[in-house]
Amino acid sequence: MVTCIGKANLDISYSIQQVHLGNNHVSLSVDLHLGGKAANVSVALKKLGIQSQLIADIGGDPFGQKITEELKTFGVISLLKVKPAMTGFTFIVVEQDGTNTMFNYIGANALLSLEDISRYESELVESDLVFYQASAGRQKEIIEYLKKLQCPIFIELSEPVEPELLNGIESISLNEEEALRVTRTENTFDALGRLLSFGVGSIFLKLGDKGAIYANRENIIYGKPYKISPVDTTGAGDAFTAGCIYGILNNMPVERILDFANKCGAITCIRRGTTEAFPTYKEVEN
Repeated sequence: MVTCIGKANLDISYSIQQVHLGNNHVSLSVDLHLGGKAANVSVALKKLGIQSQLIADIGGDPFGQKITEELKTFGVISLLKVKPAMTGFTFIVVEQDGTNTMFNYIGANALLSLEDISRYESELVESDLVFYQASAGRQKEIIEYLKKLQCPIFIELSEPVEPELLNGIESISLNEEEALRVTRTENTFDALGRLLSFGVGSIFLKLGDKGAIYANRENIIYGKPYKISPVDTTGAGDAFTAGCIYGILNNMPVERILDFANKCGAITCIRRGTTEAFPTYKEVEN
């Protein structure tokens, strides 16, 4: 069981040939589907065969109802709380080459509190791993609380956190741009060194079409990418993160984890959509 904590959005995806700033665009394809990093990871894990549950906030509106229905469809255990705010949503413009541009409205996600999380303390303690999206809620309170529970923690470090909070965290995941921004460095390897100096156990660094890197205090290991023709890159990073968590829980060697996670991301990129694009374990192995 993996408990995911963070954002749940409704994604509204538009497909167009190419974005031209200042121009009007017409899309012949519009999709509404579940989104948000924590929600995405929970679905990606479930499709890989790992039971997951999601702690997040939604509004009491049709968007929130849609999110609840989709989680049920995918088999994710819903630990959602309805707040007096509009459900968060994201407009995603997908160009012909697979590039996506996002416009986010945080909505009810901004109201995620420690109280929303701590009411599920028994579920957290019994989890094999807790995934936390660092940009959701009051980071300091939430991370300190999770550390007190002594849960194995995997943080998606999409936003900076106080360095001391990372001390003792088993694993983190982030992309290259985030690593430079979070550490205020200009070099990827300097960023890795600084993150490890904060006390992080291991780092999974997403490099997009350049592959991925694993780093701990003893090793830096590179995972080569798979050459693909992307259709839609939305959610690829979340699929990668789910692949890393799957590998950790199944005691895979690091090289195998990187290869497995890169496959998860690559398969997601050659399909349209997000949650529906995430692969099953059998698809990854094939």
